[in-house]
Amino acid sequence: MSSLQDSAAGPPVAARGGPSSPGLAGAPAAAIRLPAELHHRFRFVVLDASVLPEAAGGPEADGGAAALLDALLAMGVRVALLAREGVPHLARRLERGARAESAADRRRLFVGALEGAELYGFDRRGAAVALAAAAPPDGRSALAALLAQVIAPLRIAPRDWLAISPEPGGGAPAAGARGLAGARGLAGAPELAGATHAAAGARRLGEIVALQRDLDRELGALAAPRDAAWIVEEPGFDVAREHEIESLLAIANGYLGSRASLPEGSSVSRPATFIAGAFEPSADVSRVPELVIAPDWGRLSVAIEGEPFSAETSGVLHHLRALDLRRGVLLRECLRRGEAGHLAHVHTLHAASLADRHVLVEALSVAPINFTGTIRVDAILSGDVKSASGAAHWARFSADARAESLLLVGHTHGGLETAMTSHLRALPGEAAEGSPPEVPDGARCERTEGARSIAERCDIGVRVAERLRLFRTTTLHTSRDTPAPREAGEALQAELSRRAAGDVLGEHARAWAERWRRADVEIDGAPKIERALRFALYHLIGAANPDDPRCSIGARGLSGEAYRGHVFWDTETFLVPFYTHCYPEAARALLLYRHRTLAGARRKARSLGYEGALYAWESADTGDETTPPLLVTPFGEVVRVLSGEQEHHISADVAYAAHAYGRATGDLEFERGEGAEILVETARFWASRAETGPDGLAHIRRVIGPDEYHEAVDDNAFTNWMARYNLRAAAAVVRRGVARGDVLAALDLRPEEVERWCDVADRMALGLDPRTGLIEQFAGYFRLEPFAIADYAVRSAPIDVLLGRARTQACQVVKQADVVQLVALLWGAVPASARRESFLYYEPRTAHGSSLSPGAHALVAARLDLHAHAARYFDQTADIDLGNTMGNAAGGVHVAAMGSLWQAVAFGAAGLTRVPRSALAARLPPAPPWPDEDEAIGVEPHLLPGWRHLKIPISWRGRALEIHVEDGAVEVALEGSAPLPIAALDAGAVACAVVAEPGRRYAARRVGGRFQTWEEVTTC
Repeated sequence: MSSLQDSAAGPPVAARGGPSSPGLAGAPAAAIRLPAELHHRFRFVVLDASVLPEAAGGPEADGGAAALLDALLAMGVRVALLAREGVPHLARRLERGARAESAADRRRLFVGALEGAELYGFDRRGAAVALAAAAPPDGRSALAALLAQVIAPLRIAPRDWLAISPEPGGGAPAAGARGLAGARGLAGAPELAGATHAAAGARRLGEIVALQRDLDRELGALAAPRDAAWIVEEPGFDVAREHEIESLLAIANGYLGSRASLPEGSSVSRPATFIAGAFEPSADVSRVPELVIAPDWGRLSVAIEGEPFSAETSGVLHHLRALDLRRGVLLRECLRRGEAGHLAHVHTLHAASLADRHVLVEALSVAPINFTGTIRVDAILSGDVKSASGAAHWARFSADARAESLLLVGHTHGGLETAMTSHLRALPGEAAEGSPPEVPDGARCERTEGARSIAERCDIGVRVAERLRLFRTTTLHTSRDTPAPREAGEALQAELSRRAAGDVLGEHARAWAERWRRADVEIDGAPKIERALRFALYHLIGAANPDDPRCSIGARGLSGEAYRGHVFWDTETFLVPFYTHCYPEAARALLLYRHRTLAGARRKARSLGYEGALYAWESADTGDETTPPLLVTPFGEVVRVLSGEQEHHISADVAYAAHAYGRATGDLEFERGEGAEILVETARFWASRAETGPDGLAHIRRVIGPDEYHEAVDDNAFTNWMARYNLRAAAAVVRRGVARGDVLAALDLRPEEVERWCDVADRMALGLDPRTGLIEQFAGYFRLEPFAIADYAVRSAPIDVLLGRARTQACQVVKQADVVQLVALLWGAVPASARRESFLYYEPRTAHGSSLSPGAHALVAARLDLHAHAARYFDQTADIDLGNTMGNAAGGVHVAAMGSLWQAVAFGAAGLTRVPRSALAARLPPAPPWPDEDEAIGVEPHLLPGWRHLKIPISWRGRALEIHVEDGAVEVALEGSAPLPIAALDAGAVACAVVAEPGRRYAARRVGGRFQTWEEVTTC
């Protein structure tokens, strides 16, 4: 393929215009007749059903109504068909007329009363589902209900709504922005204020649909998705929010990540491209390491007729940035009027290739609307970058303008070498397949070198109504990857320059499609959570590199500089579970990073007088402790940071993740080797860390738990319970012969050590009060000053700032999930009564001062069927980044919160869990033929009210499962090479089980509140 259009279905079409829009030259006659207001890509279309005689059941049915609806739905548009009467009948007609291949699209179709409240949607099978009754308690109309339930949660703005009413009798069709005097019905609906209104019959509707399809084809790869469940948009330009937007819309592929800074820059832009695993000293007080900021590759600036284009200073009439979650691309569209009156449409695309992680892609389209003239484009590679701490990582650069492509080679002070190449080419609008990617005739290009940069400037002639399309590929290699970064970069760039732009982008899109196939979650009835979860999964997928076990994922992924890119317990506790079940190759790499940094963990344990391995609270490339010992507050006060000294639960967190990964994947090589070594060395630490008290119990004193408001506490429950898990898991891998003999020999493990692990675990102080069923967060917590967060529901600062340090530590305020986090991780080990009582006790005391907290609360509340709590915490977790509720998204997205949202859905709402094979003995054939199948996967659904259907894919021991949960039923499809035992649970007990065969589907249905026997079914 040879143009950006080639990556979209269908042939390119000419730019459009007409009397009211200068860009319509060469358009089909029908398109020219349509008013300019309809030359907009709508995402929500409201149709008066009488516009479609067939749909309305009238005598003029011509068989085209379903085709028109399907065409809109296939584009990703949400369609509401409103009728004056017979709404249930209309819904059933559409249900019967649905084609099997379009059933999934029908989730975007709604049927409602034009002057009433009845509202129907369609489920995954294409069956009609009532969403609102004829007379709802709140008295809302069907349209108002639809806006509240679907359109508002998806943030579809009124500018993207189109309302179509019947044509006036005998008159010419008309349309107009924000209102239509001649249209009937919908034009006067107050709910549609701000929408574009049009009048049409069936024929004119067909023309509108055809135009909408043509608009998509015209933009090709530069077209943002219509389906609002797959997009995050940021309209306009807001100086106050720019750093936040740069984080939210960042692109990454696990090897590198780039913030979504404007290509031309602005007064507040903070561009940064991070190289995963590469660290240099920061300029902070403590000089801790921070992620290296690579040269800036994203500077592709444009001047139109001599006027530099800028979203901040130019006469921008429209500016929109959009993150296409499905394809993993950042898009931008602008309508700009220069000082001399030159009008132009500008579209851009940026991507970090998931198909080849060394490749970055840019595309630019400029369409002159009212002039013929010159466009100047500057493609720049610049090493003039500094980190947020103020550090300049780069010692020197060398540029080569004589090379085939732009080339910039850099060396950091620490010795890292990087090579970046860049190649810019023009794409003729209607070029044939395989046409040479050259700059157009008459273009003037020159290259310039600086001490720290290299640039290519091209002056290109353009004509009115003809798009200029440019495509730029950039490569990045470092000495971490190859001893010859320059040669590797030049070779790759030479290959890319021979390939069509559509092929490069198509390969990237296919790589994302495969990731979504294994990870995408559908939630019918919760559009806000579904969209927020896709946003979360986008960043989680982009943060991981399964091919590099030398690096892990920092607290803000590759989207920002907060915490300097350091790795915390966040990774193992909140991220690895997602990767384990949806991207096991990435989970393995993350755990191998912990194995590679065991030496640093051993050094830390020895420095504090302990045995084994104590992982760094903050880790970089070596595994040594990188937590800054001191911090300067916003008030200039220097304070000690005790987390690096006292927050020891991280060693148990790593061990838990390693053990859980092995159990879920059946990765025996890891379990017997690296996983066993991690478990043994962390168990050694806990055995040396615990002290026997006068009560004969094992105590762990002077620690900080997840609740970091309370320091130097004894017997933090989370720490002690997790340490007990760690000790028992390590003993099990040794006693059951899982660990390889050479591993144990190299560790010089003695039998008496294993005995001590079991002894310490059995005597561990757990803080469980059998009388109340409560788990005390730490020794003495119950004696602290009572506290209720409801008393501070309205606050302008973090609760610890409002209370002050002394009172914070003296009262029962909890920073984040601590005992609740324990319940979330060790559900089966905690007595059922303690789960509920502890949640209800600590939830009113928790301030959620960390982004890690709401997701854990959502998970536990869902499993406890505390629906109001669960719904609130799902919303709170979804809003952490998309609503910037923590106020610090400018420093990067909160990837741990994103992982916690997935866990809340998977382990909370879907109720996925592991079940010992022994628990299935009475419900399955005896002795499984697969010796590694000591556990089955279990499903105990806890759907929230309003959630009609949940689909989640899961990887389990080399098989792929697609699990569907509905009210009263669970369906499972299995792919793989071996059978798998699956159980449905009621109240924690196995209700029924089946040995599922690959390629088959099974369903278990609830009757009388209990699951019945699994049955094989033909469809999900």
